[in-house]
Amino acid sequence: MSRPTVTAWERQEPGFPSPQRSNGQDYFRRSEIVDWLDRRPVPSGRLVAGEPVGTTYGDRARRGEEARKPSAGAAKLRLGTGSSYRMPIGAVDEPRPENRRIVTHLMGSLIDRVRGAASVLDYLNLLLCLHYLRGAAPDRFDTLAARARILNGLDDASQLLRDVGRAADEDMRGLGVHSSMQEALGRLEPRTARDLHNVVDAMSRLTEDVFGLILDEYEQQAALGSGEFFTPRPVVRLMTRLACLEFGPGEPESVYDPYARDGGFLIEATAACALDEDGLPRNEALQTYGETRRADTWRLATMNLLLHGVSPALDLKRTPPWHDGPGRAPLESFDIVLTNPPFNMSDPGRGERREGQWEYGAPPLDNDNLAWVQHCLAKLRKRGRAGIIMPNKAGNSGHKAERTIRRNLVESGVVESVIALPAQLFTGTAVPVSVWMLRHPGNPCDSTLFLDARHMGAKNGARRVLSAVDAETLLDAYRTRRNAGGAALPLRTTPEEPHVPAALVSREELRRSDYSLNPLDHVERRSAGGEGIEHELESAWERLRDTEDHLRAIQDGAAQLPFVGDRGPLLRRHRSACVASLDSLCEIQAGPSYSKLGKKQRSTHGLVPVVFPRHLKDRRITEEEDERVAEETARRLRNFELRHKDIVCVRSGAIVPPALVQQHQAGWLMSPNVIRLRVPDAQNDRVLPEYLLHYLCLDESVAWMRDRAAATAAPSLRSESLGSLRIPLPEPAEQQEIVAALNGLDELDRAHLAAAASVRRTRVALAHALLRPSTEPAPASVPRHRFEKEASL
Repeated sequence: MSRPTVTAWERQEPGFPSPQRSNGQDYFRRSEIVDWLDRRPVPSGRLVAGEPVGTTYGDRARRGEEARKPSAGAAKLRLGTGSSYRMPIGAVDEPRPENRRIVTHLMGSLIDRVRGAASVLDYLNLLLCLHYLRGAAPDRFDTLAARARILNGLDDASQLLRDVGRAADEDMRGLGVHSSMQEALGRLEPRTARDLHNVVDAMSRLTEDVFGLILDEYEQQAALGSGEFFTPRPVVRLMTRLACLEFGPGEPESVYDPYARDGGFLIEATAACALDEDGLPRNEALQTYGETRRADTWRLATMNLLLHGVSPALDLKRTPPWHDGPGRAPLESFDIVLTNPPFNMSDPGRGERREGQWEYGAPPLDNDNLAWVQHCLAKLRKRGRAGIIMPNKAGNSGHKAERTIRRNLVESGVVESVIALPAQLFTGTAVPVSVWMLRHPGNPCDSTLFLDARHMGAKNGARRVLSAVDAETLLDAYRTRRNAGGAALPLRTTPEEPHVPAALVSREELRRSDYSLNPLDHVERRSAGGEGIEHELESAWERLRDTEDHLRAIQDGAAQLPFVGDRGPLLRRHRSACVASLDSLCEIQAGPSYSKLGKKQRSTHGLVPVVFPRHLKDRRITEEEDERVAEETARRLRNFELRHKDIVCVRSGAIVPPALVQQHQAGWLMSPNVIRLRVPDAQNDRVLPEYLLHYLCLDESVAWMRDRAAATAAPSLRSESLGSLRIPLPEPAEQQEIVAALNGLDELDRAHLAAAASVRRTRVALAHALLRPSTEPAPASVPRHRFEKEASL
């Protein structure tokens, strides 16, 4: 349709959608225009051959779009042609180290040098545009990169930025995708032309797809809430492979994501279904369709899809999908539905919604968790499978409406499996979540498999990360437990392979559990019987043996320590001969002011931990990284970062013994409530930081600090007061002996505590094995354990 026609509709027709202005032009959302056209039937006198009465102008618009849409094969052929590296079909799990180093460099000081007064997100949009152009339009990228090498000044740099944005916009608009990157990149203000050249040069040296790495940075910098965080790629891959398990050759044919975020599910499903059983490309490409509700993530997802050879069938919508009228999606049903919808974590009200058709029961008015579940099921073809990420709370909520829905889901046999995931997988939320695997009610199951993967994954900063091996372990656990007969088989695990606690629960057992779909309500119970108890007991004995072996090794080492092993007479030192004030031995730095590091700057999903007085325990800083800041904030407060062997003291609040910063804690930030002591290199021959720590932890030293803090109007220890503390200084060699002795006893203390805790865990496991209420025979053999008398010091 022509622009004058649209302009006339906008002025004359009530309810016509409003435009969005971008790069000096007005654009309309396609989905909103089609919705508006759906409400306008074609007059009977204007129907063409083959059109039934009741055809709308929206129907005509969709037919025209299908006729003009390029095939997926054509999109793949266009992408990567002439590119200096080959784009993969699926996302890269672990980029090569050199590519990770390049992205790390790009996310360092270049951010502030290139963005100027613009936001960090505008800078990230520059990286994404360059990455997109390099894969999708390599000739245009090469031309722009050549210009970046000969920039003459800031005017040239500003023009290049506008041209990069314009090139990305034009390329995506050629595929029917609205974009406004030129406007975002025009806000950047590089300090020098050389800085922009360095960015373009770094992007040109990448040798593989790093879109995921850049998206991770986008997620951190955007501070997305729990409704917008992206889904970790190992979780996407796990859900996709689980959904595809039961399909045969040439299947599945279609996939749908009703909340597409970065397009990861559509990309991974396309990759998983790209080849036939002979390893050759399938004749018919997988049909993909997704919906999203944020313009910024919609643009990113579209670029991501295009770069991976996936047709960008992605609609931007403002309303939930269950408000859709008929014919909104290109297909009425799909073989696979995969999604990570926004969570509603507040307790729902007592009312139930009256609008909509809900096969399993109307969800509560103010909680959409089980509305998403029902929408996914409604979009499944027969034999179809769905995977959806849900908060654990949705599995055992006590709300009447939600319990009714769970009961109907269970009785219909649509809940195939529920997998509890580790905490802190997502940047934007610490909410514990599970993966629900669902199937069409025409192909029901009589039992539900529950897997507990909360212990899996490795810590990476503030987040937990599942590896490809973790995903394979969960897939193996699923296959093993869900064999052809539906019986539960024992999991054979080696010491190198993590055990996955599991329970295959019948429909009758789910009835008795009040239809709970929370894995923790089933797996932990099952661990009290049969195989689970035997494994737990065996593991408990093994842990006890390990801790006792460790304790004996520490005891042997302690026997060699000065002042400990021989227990000889202590050296008599003349303490008054060499005494120095604390401020003459170390640099004393109070934490930042509240205006620089207050509640507004802190959150639970930043990258850099902040140390508070509550974290100082047993002369160490605990790993409870419950408050963090973004990397940008940490860079701004670099003067307040901690280094290895710094000493942290309480500044305000209850005075407790100080703590020493460990090597892995270097780079953490001080809070306003603490004081940092740092021994400079020039004082290393006078005092050891560890010696200083042990002296400050003496009862009389802590009492001295408490007395000085209590003397102020508001209890607070001033740096000047702390600096006046007098420290006795023995010779460096004697300091080393003192540190070795006290550190050794600290380590022995921790080893005793670990052994005691292991004894308690073993006692609990043995009690469960001996006293469990079960008709099954006890395990044939219980590993015997020989307690050895500890060697005395």
